[in-house]
Amino acid sequence: MFQYQTYPFRKPPELQGDLSKIYEVVIVGGGPVGLTMALSLAKQGISVVLLEDKQQVSVGSRAICFAKRTLEIFDKLGVAKPMLEKGVQWNVGRIFFREQEIDQFDLLPEKTSKYPAFINLQQYYVEQYLMDAVLKAPKIEVRWLNKVVDLKQYPAHTEVVVETPEGRYSLKTNYLVACDGSKSTIRNLLNLPLTGERFEERFLIADFVMEADFPSERWFWFDPPFARGQSILLHKQPDNLWRLDFKLGKNAPASIAQNKDFIREKIKSVVGERPFELDWTSIYSFSSKMLHRFMHHRILFAGDSAHVVSPFGARGANSGIEDADNLSWKLACILQNQANEALLETYNAERTAAAQQNIACTGQSTLFIAPPTEAGIAYRNGILEKALFDKAAKKQINCGRLSTPSVYGKYLNSEEGVWQNNDLEPGRCAKDCFMNHRTAHLIEKLSYQFTLLIPKSVDVPIFKNHSICVLEIHPTGNEDLIKKYDLTDDAAYLITPDQYILGRWKLFSPQKAIDLMEMYLSGIVYDTNTLRKTEQEVIDEQVAERVRCAGIGIK
Repeated sequence: MFQYQTYPFRKPPELQGDLSKIYEVVIVGGGPVGLTMALSLAKQGISVVLLEDKQQVSVGSRAICFAKRTLEIFDKLGVAKPMLEKGVQWNVGRIFFREQEIDQFDLLPEKTSKYPAFINLQQYYVEQYLMDAVLKAPKIEVRWLNKVVDLKQYPAHTEVVVETPEGRYSLKTNYLVACDGSKSTIRNLLNLPLTGERFEERFLIADFVMEADFPSERWFWFDPPFARGQSILLHKQPDNLWRLDFKLGKNAPASIAQNKDFIREKIKSVVGERPFELDWTSIYSFSSKMLHRFMHHRILFAGDSAHVVSPFGARGANSGIEDADNLSWKLACILQNQANEALLETYNAERTAAAQQNIACTGQSTLFIAPPTEAGIAYRNGILEKALFDKAAKKQINCGRLSTPSVYGKYLNSEEGVWQNNDLEPGRCAKDCFMNHRTAHLIEKLSYQFTLLIPKSVDVPIFKNHSICVLEIHPTGNEDLIKKYDLTDDAAYLITPDQYILGRWKLFSPQKAIDLMEMYLSGIVYDTNTLRKTEQEVIDEQVAERVRCAGIGIK
């Protein structure tokens, strides 16, 4: 089982009279998002001070589902290997209604990616692996028991007041990144509201240790025979730890999380008479809210400080880690004089769009899992009854659309020609696949640079002069990649440092890639009219609205 480490407070230089330094980046919050941000910046040569008001990683398993995209980001940071070795891998989900299994899904039908669709791994392990890497990084200083209590913004820097066990001090930084969670101190000091919706349903998480031969799958029950009227989710974690997540209703008292007899009976109703031991419990309700902007002069917000979502779909920690991956390379570009501050407008545009997508998705899942009225429950149950034999009804089941990379809009002149693969158009995340006779993966070749994916030799010096890495895809040994990306002889892709497709052309010329990259670095944002909903997103939206309006005469 996990062993917590505590880290000592060390007196910072500012408390010893050194007030002259202006740090490149100060990060507030040492959770998964803040640690990812710190490590990513350090990998790109940026010095970081990380302020954490505690002395250890988070208590309790908390976030446990980490997606393939998150593992790919961790791959760049050099921390994916221990997480993959420790985590429970899974791709299959099963859905039950009352006594019957009505559907199942495989999240990774293509088996050419380096990483699985998901691993289940307790948040304290994720934070510890990240922290171990952070503490070895020469560019990062972690300050434990350092709590921000005030701040001021100036034209060229931000100044924060930090409280410690030995007194207060001031700290100056070029950029302050708030990764301090849903109750963000930085957000509150700036008086910035989160806007959105609050859900009143209460849910209970119960983690328990049990030896069982259940497969490593996600099991979700609607109205099961052992808990009528409820919804229940079962997941396996490392160390023989299992998670049960179940709906309690709007009026459940907060004290129920301490009622061990009640919780044990709930667990027994699912797993039978197998012996188990309670490990951690938590009661929660949730909001779907976000900041209007994630960028406020030289203060930037990422993760739960910028947006909070329903837990259905594992989109909280995963989207926050994507925030960090997107923002870190842009801050590095600015601090290394490769772009001006306007580039941060692309972070704001892309990640607010991502938050809006995640909020819409998780809100629709919540309405399906916990309809607000009896009529809504009846409508939902009608879909579940049909799903056993009706393929259209199966598409309407929504027990949490699991985290996938968000889709951004297209830029002017970012696409040319006819392509066979709409899921690799500009604005979408690059997809991993085999390379080099299946001895390597594409994700291993993409780093913190713009990368040109091209199937023939090109004039490399012109791209080096513009800091574009050229990845030549030879036809022999790269058949998987050429087929997936529809890389005909004169085609090319331009991929961003956070592995999104910025442009693709069937008749490529170097100037097309250079012009597009320079436009992006200048801070011009994509055309919002090119954002399109998928067929599944349209279905989920329609079903959620029908559940919400059931029984009140609105169609």
